[in-house]
Amino acid sequence: MPKTTVLQRLSDWFRTRRRLYHIYCELGYLPWHKASKPRKERKPKKLRKKGDSVYIGAFEVIPFLNGDGKRTFAHLFARPGYMMRDYILRGQHERYLAPFTALLVFYSVFTLLLSIVQPNYNHKGFGDGVLEALHGNTELHDNEMNEKAQRFYNSLVKTASSTLILTHLDLYPEAVDTPWKGSLAAVEADLRGKGVPIFLDNFLLLWLSMAILLRKYRISLSGAAAASAYVLCQYCTFLLLALILTLGKTTQLGVLLMGILLLIDYTQMLGLRKREAFGLTIKTGLLYLGFTVLFYLLIGAGLLLFSYSRM
Repeated sequence: MPKTTVLQRLSDWFRTRRRLYHIYCELGYLPWHKASKPRKERKPKKLRKKGDSVYIGAFEVIPFLNGDGKRTFAHLFARPGYMMRDYILRGQHERYLAPFTALLVFYSVFTLLLSIVQPNYNHKGFGDGVLEALHGNTELHDNEMNEKAQRFYNSLVKTASSTLILTHLDLYPEAVDTPWKGSLAAVEADLRGKGVPIFLDNFLLLWLSMAILLRKYRISLSGAAAASAYVLCQYCTFLLLALILTLGKTTQLGVLLMGILLLIDYTQMLGLRKREAFGLTIKTGLLYLGFTVLFYLLIGAGLLLFSYSRM
């Protein structure tokens, strides 16, 4: 018999591992591993000494320490589209974290890690930059403009500044001058600590885009919401890895990487060919961009009408 070369052995080894990986992606578990024996429950003691360990089962309620959290994190990294298929299309809800629970857990961990790696991280976004540009420039001094145009401009600037400050009271404590504003600032600080402002607008826009496109594949509105939530959790997973590997230098994913991840998700979840999944990814991006532009146009129109009414 002819002897096998090292190259042939490596080829066979990679071919076998690739086949095993495809089986794992399809099933979501390793069928060739023996099932672990169930852990015996200990009887609770009548009296526990001071300084003793926590009760058995306490870790089951802590995300990323219980089975569902660790499984969701691992599958979003190794087989994201198949995991979404299992949850949305096959109804395997008991195996993974619920989509919105996963969103809060993933982005809370990301916000916590970001505050540790970058203590001086600036949480202000695009709206805050607009606010800083408007701050201190609420009056228009132009002799060539008539009085009505000047009053409208001043009203518009004041309305935009007040609206932006009202939605960012936790970042501008000097603007809290009434009890209800103090309560609102506390709520905003709590939501910001959970990472809600990071994913909320992305979730709503991605949900609308996917809800329109996935109707063709018989995915309901709630299914599109679950898919968009898991996609954002997948993005957060790579953000966590990038934040750790770059020691806090990277806090965003590039558009190309996000598109590649969405392409993989569509291919695995819907069983599409690469070309069809690529087209669906491009349509999702265009719809997302269109809804973003429409959102800011509506906000701008609302500010213009409200400013005009206050003249």
